[in-house]
Amino acid sequence: MEQYPIPQFIESESKIAFFISFRQFFYLVGAGVACFFLYFILPRFLFFILGGTIFIGAAILAFGTVNGTPILDMILGAIGFSLHGKDYTWKKKESPYPFKPISRTQIKKIETAPVLQAQTSHLKRTKTAIDTK
Repeated sequence: MEQYPIPQFIESESKIAFFISFRQFFYLVGAGVACFFLYFILPRFLFFILGGTIFIGAAILAFGTVNGTPILDMILGAIGFSLHGKDYTWKKKESPYPFKPISRTQIKKIETAPVLQAQTSHLKRTKTAIDTK
């Protein structure tokens, strides 16, 4: 039977050029298009502030990772966690109010008495009874 090579590392994104993947390329192109339109709409100093912010944000989205997970996945996960309902399984039992004191039995003091003599254990008596019968 002929063996074929099994593809490995198929979870990695394909690269367009050198180190930029399709996803990263489109983030940067989208930021560039947004900055292009802002250049004609906004005054120059406001364009530099807003355009720089957009471009830095796109660069962080394109290249930033936290523990190997892209920043966009982390942001979408945080939004999903915030918007969806939570399921709590542990519920604290409420204590009755006002608190009721628990009455405890008093420990009696052992009076001094003559020392008890050692008794043969039940196991020894049973062994003796079996051996003698």
